[in-house]
Amino acid sequence: MHILLIEDNRIEIMKMKRAISFLKLDHTIIEAVNGEEALLYLKKQSRLPDIILLDLNMPKISGI
Repeated sequence: MHILLIEDNRIEIMKMKRAISFLKLDHTIIEAVNGEEALLYLKKQSRLPDIILLDLNMPKISGI
């Protein structure tokens, strides 16, 4: 599964990666630190992520 994680807090990103690793899941996590970076990533990809997890309170473009 390809996961796009949009999060500006490094600690939250580390917690997500640790949880995926602990559960021994074969998922790929793509990181974006804000909504603007995520949109640029999505525009370049021919295949969309299977799931997008995002923070609501972020700089530049919020999760809302």
